[in-house]
Amino acid sequence: MSRTDIRNHPKFENVYISGPLENAKMYTKNLTPGQNVYGEKLVEYKGIEFREWDPYRSKLAALISENPITNFLSPDAKFLYLGAGSGTTISHLSDIAENGLIYGVEFAERSIRQLIQNTSNRKNIIPILGDARFPESYAKSIYTGIDCIYQDVAQPNQAHIAIANSNYYLKKEGMAIVALKSQSIDSVSKPEKVYKNEKEILEAGGYKLVESINIHKYAANHLILIIKRNIT
Repeated sequence: MSRTDIRNHPKFENVYISGPLENAKMYTKNLTPGQNVYGEKLVEYKGIEFREWDPYRSKLAALISENPITNFLSPDAKFLYLGAGSGTTISHLSDIAENGLIYGVEFAERSIRQLIQNTSNRKNIIPILGDARFPESYAKSIYTGIDCIYQDVAQPNQAHIAIANSNYYLKKEGMAIVALKSQSIDSVSKPEKVYKNEKEILEAGGYKLVESINIHKYAANHLILIIKRNIT
């Protein structure tokens, strides 16, 4: 471990930074001290252990690094994470939502095994083997309303997946964060055209765009959309 000066993020609770805000390193407070998940650096400051959170390895960290207007994180929130992978980003979300709950849906059997192994000591993560295209298929594993959906799936129908899961699980005032990878949707068309089409699908499905954040400098051909139900 190394020592550095760490302070609260000015907007997001349970997210921490060091250095100047415009070029800050980011951290979360380790919910399981002494253990890292994917080889991330552990840093001790004033008797508290933090895990370094690299925006080049996590699209959620990249989103926060771009200073969005919307505050979508809460220590008590219930999250549905679509495309949980082997545990990189969801473990940091676990640190943040220390009093909440995260349902992590992953389609690949190898990844879900790694996720279970990597997060077995994190009691606020519930790994679910499931296909995000069919939200009803894992309904028996989700027993609370969802405040926020975080979606990072490499599927061609990403907007439709977001709509289906939001319709099924999201609370009336909840929001969804959709990490669009244009190459997974359409590898021929220009990313801007792909993003425009996905936005139109979401709007036609009854969702309004709250914010659109370009994270290309961290993840090529990625745009993150924050959406809410269009309640009239």
